[in-house]
Amino acid sequence: MKIKKQFIFLSFLIISIPILCSIFLLIHTYIHSPNRYLLKGSVKLEKQDFSSLNKTDIESIERSLKLLPKDVEALIWLPSEKKVVYSTMQEIPVGENLERSEIWNYVSKTSNEYFYQFSTFPTKTPATILITRLPRKRINTEKNTILYLKVLLLIILIVIISLILTTFISRNIFKGLNKIEISSSQLAEGKLDQAIITEQSEKDQNEFITILQSLEKMRCELLEIQKRKNNFIMGISHDLRTPVAVIKGYSEAIQDNVITEKSEIKNSLELINQKAAQLESMIDTLINFMKLNDTEIKEQLVPNSITKLIKDFAKYTEVTGTIFKRRIQTNIHLERDIQIPLNEQLVQRSFENLFSNAIRYTRENDLIEIKAQEKIQKGNNFIILQIKDSGYGIEKKDLDYIFDLFYRGSNSRHEEGMGIGLAVVKNIMKTHGWEISVQSQKGRGTCFTIKIPFNE
Repeated sequence: MKIKKQFIFLSFLIISIPILCSIFLLIHTYIHSPNRYLLKGSVKLEKQDFSSLNKTDIESIERSLKLLPKDVEALIWLPSEKKVVYSTMQEIPVGENLERSEIWNYVSKTSNEYFYQFSTFPTKTPATILITRLPRKRINTEKNTILYLKVLLLIILIVIISLILTTFISRNIFKGLNKIEISSSQLAEGKLDQAIITEQSEKDQNEFITILQSLEKMRCELLEIQKRKNNFIMGISHDLRTPVAVIKGYSEAIQDNVITEKSEIKNSLELINQKAAQLESMIDTLINFMKLNDTEIKEQLVPNSITKLIKDFAKYTEVTGTIFKRRIQTNIHLERDIQIPLNEQLVQRSFENLFSNAIRYTRENDLIEIKAQEKIQKGNNFIILQIKDSGYGIEKKDLDYIFDLFYRGSNSRHEEGMGIGLAVVKNIMKTHGWEISVQSQKGRGTCFTIKIPFNE
């Protein structure tokens, strides 16, 4: 469950638990309170006719009636006169003459609705009968009590479940926060060798897991940056040391008069100048590589015709191949103009870099093929561009590392360069969202494949 939903649910539980507990206390108090069985209030002495009774009897009757609760209906009947002298029953008005049998029949008919009670007043006059009644639903508290108990049990169950859920959600949240704290501290302290463990189950996926996965990705990237940094320093140290050593050696030889002949001095100065130019070129290459920032490149991506760019590149290879005495074969099957966001200068540079490598590692009259065609893979559209040669090929052990910065394969170690070209190409491809791969076999040539996605 997402943390946002867990927080909402937790807030609901925190609010609902006190409310449920309050309801529980109210119901529990009411069930166990004896007051709920009592009938509160008193009757107002209205609708009466006590003219046939003496003063003492009237006072006795009035005292008794005042003790009756409000919701108890009462009727006073004088058997001697067969007359109703007091009534709060709407069906039987004061002053009505009723026989005993009539009263009994009425009570029998309504006994399923009311609970009746008959009593007599100790009056001096002939017996005065008091008839009281109460709706049966009012006195039937057993069913209500069972209902209240069921409600109480339900509330107890809900509260227990709510407490369990609150504990579980709180534990889950604190567990996630604790993992994030430990992982972030690990990154802050530079401990990049220890992996950040995250659950991969979709069921357990939430914001904390996403953050941990991002931290793990950050750790891997920092580790990669650290590795590249170390390689960068080692590469610079190795590649810059050679021209510096040559310049230093010849300059010291001239200074110490080891070289005294004018012709030798001239040759030495030319060599120093040559190595200085090489050193300057290498420094410029490094600066340009450091400027090649992914964010800056992405900001410069504008819609351009990739079809035109590939066709122009194919023409360039034909002209350049003739100069270097290579056989160039182009098969460009792009029938329509396809526009995609790209940095034209960088893309052209990467294509030319791959072609330059093809020329460098082939012999005269070797074949270099440039192929391009549209393909649909898994419902997506791609342009597949291939630069294939029949040259020396790449050692199998070098294939996994040729795109690494400063890496130079077995065939390139006798060539000038710093091992930056293919790393730049890879970075350009990655920034554009393209894919580049290589296939090669020693002695049979190499094929670089660029996979360019596009929308219709």
